[in-house]
Amino acid sequence: MRYRSLFFICVWLCGWGLSAQEGLQAYTPSILYKKGEWELKSFYNYYTQSSRFDDNGISTIGNGTRENYATWINQFLIGTGGRFNVGVDLWMKSVSIPSSGLNRTALTGIGPKVKIAPFRGIEKLSYQMTLLFPVADDQEGRAIDADPRGLFLESDKTLWLHQLFYDLPLGPKTQLFFQQSFWYNLVRESFRERNFLQTQTSIFANYFPNSRWTIYGMTEFFPTHYDDQRQSAKAFSSFFVQSGLGAKWQFIPSKLEVEALYTNFWLGSPGSGAGQTFNIGLRWIRQN
Repeated sequence: MRYRSLFFICVWLCGWGLSAQEGLQAYTPSILYKKGEWELKSFYNYYTQSSRFDDNGISTIGNGTRENYATWINQFLIGTGGRFNVGVDLWMKSVSIPSSGLNRTALTGIGPKVKIAPFRGIEKLSYQMTLLFPVADDQEGRAIDADPRGLFLESDKTLWLHQLFYDLPLGPKTQLFFQQSFWYNLVRESFRERNFLQTQTSIFANYFPNSRWTIYGMTEFFPTHYDDQRQSAKAFSSFFVQSGLGAKWQFIPSKLEVEALYTNFWLGSPGSGAGQTFNIGLRWIRQN
């Protein structure tokens, strides 16, 4: 389930706009597109783990079995005028366990999103809402006739996602970006019997050697506010923390960006995965 947090990394990695004058610093994830401008982005995340956190949440216990999860997120966003953007997301996911030869790939979610700038006096604060509907059946592999049975691909739910973006310039070549998100999960055929909430907080520190390059460090805290055993809401019932380093390059000026990121899960609740991720993103932009 760790790979879901990488959606927010995708938002940050691919969320920068461009201008001929200012390069990578022209638009942050909190800035909206003007009417007729649009972006098309694709982000691929590969998460792998062979150990889990023990009872103290820091040390890890190897279980001898490697699990691999991949997430491919495709997003489109267009400016409609004023302080309003609209778009659509399409998510595909896969899971594989090499030791047993089990694997599955499926289209797991598709749906619309809107993005607004709620306060005219705060240009670099925005709100985005996405509604993702499940596509593949039995995403948790719980059905009796599932093939393979018990192979968890994704939580079986409709996702109602809320995001707040804010960035803070610190100087001509440095910038902080903050993101706070609320994942409200409307369960379908899930092992969780009730709808549940997850929250996610991310901080990115950026350095720009020039207008076409940026390097950054990030940290993310992602708790789930649901007790799986009692099947009821419980604040901070489980969590994980990941940190990483990445870089971004404006490959074709004002049109195409490429980025790469590595992260490591270094803290988590007992039994949660202690893995790492390898990520790459592409983003195409059209400006007026």
